[in-house]
Amino acid sequence: MAGLSLPGVAAAIPKGFNPVQTPQVLAEKAGFPLEVSRLQNMAGSSQPHEPVTRVYAAAVIPEPGATPAGAILEPEATPPAAILGPPPIFTVYQVQAGDTVSSIAARFGLKSESIVWNNVEITDKDVLAVGQLLRIPAMDGVIHEVRLDETLSDIAARYSVDLNAITTFTSNGIKKPDDIQEKQLVFVPGGTVPAPPAPTPAAAVAQPTQPPASAAAAPAASAAAPSTSSGGLIWPVTGPISSYMGPSHPLGIDIDQYNSPNAPILAATSGVVTFAGGDPCCSYGLYVVVVSPAGIETLYAHMSSINVVQGQQVAQGNVLGYVGCTGYCTGNHLHFEVIDNGVRENPLSYLP
Repeated sequence: MAGLSLPGVAAAIPKGFNPVQTPQVLAEKAGFPLEVSRLQNMAGSSQPHEPVTRVYAAAVIPEPGATPAGAILEPEATPPAAILGPPPIFTVYQVQAGDTVSSIAARFGLKSESIVWNNVEITDKDVLAVGQLLRIPAMDGVIHEVRLDETLSDIAARYSVDLNAITTFTSNGIKKPDDIQEKQLVFVPGGTVPAPPAPTPAAAVAQPTQPPASAAAAPAASAAAPSTSSGGLIWPVTGPISSYMGPSHPLGIDIDQYNSPNAPILAATSGVVTFAGGDPCCSYGLYVVVVSPAGIETLYAHMSSINVVQGQQVAQGNVLGYVGCTGYCTGNHLHFEVIDNGVRENPLSYLP
C-alpha cells in the first residue's frame, strides 16, 4: 500500500466506506430531517452558512500472514494520523419518549442549565415533546449569536467569563478579539445566564390607589393594552401570559397568541435594531432585538415575519414583525426578554 515500507500490508476498508461524509449525508442516513443537517452545518463553524466536513479515518490492518506480530514500521512509513477539524460548538438532539432535560444532560455530561439556556423553548424541565429538536452544546456554557456592534468583551461580561475562554475555544475559529461579525455563532465555555431576580414589592407600591386585587391581577393575567410603565416600556402584544420567568424558564416570558396569529408585535421601547433574523427551524426562530438609548435590550422571538432590518432606528410602538410559531414552539406566542445594561431582568418588572 502506498506510504508503507512493509510489503503485503494493506488497508482493510469496509465496502462502501466513504472517508469524507458531510453532516447532511450522515443526517439522512440516521433518519433525521434535513433541518437537522442544516443545524449541524451551522454548529460546525463560527460562520453560520459555511458547510462542515467531517473526516473519518479507516483503520490499517495487516493482511493475514503478511507482517509478523511485533514488527516495527520505519518512522517515515508510519501512517499519518487523520487530521480532524475542531468539534462543532453544538450538536442537534431529537427528543425521544421518556426524555427529560436532566436525563439528556446526564447523557451528554452536561448540567441541566446548559440545556435550558441554549433552548429557549423549554418551559418545563420534565416535559419535552417527542421529536423536539434541542441544541446540545459542546460543553457547559452558552451559545451566543453576535449582534450589531457587539464585542467579545461585551459577550464575556454578559456571561461572566474571561475573554480568553472564548478566544481559545478552537471551534469558535477566532484568531483575534475583533474577529467576529453580526449573526455569527460564538460558544462561551463556562458561561452562565444569571438567575431571574427575586420579586420585589415595587409593583404593589406603584398603584396605591387601586384595590389590591385588581392591581395584582392586571399584569399577572394578561398583557394589557399598550400604556407606558414607570420603566418606560409598553406591552409588545396583548394576550395571556403562558410562561412566566422562573427556574425552568429563566430567560423571559411567553405571551400567548393562540387566537391572534400574525398579530403585530410592537417595539416595547424606542431604540436601534441590533438583530433581525434567526433560523425558522429552531430555538428563537425569527427574532428581533432592540436596544434603547438607556441601554435596555428587548428581544421578541418566534415571529412569523420581520418588519425591520438590523441597524434601523425604531420608535416605541412601531411594528417590528408579526406573531408566529417559528423555531420550536407549541403554538403562536411571543417570547419576550428584557436585559437592562447587561443584566437579565423579569419583563413583568418593566411592564405596566
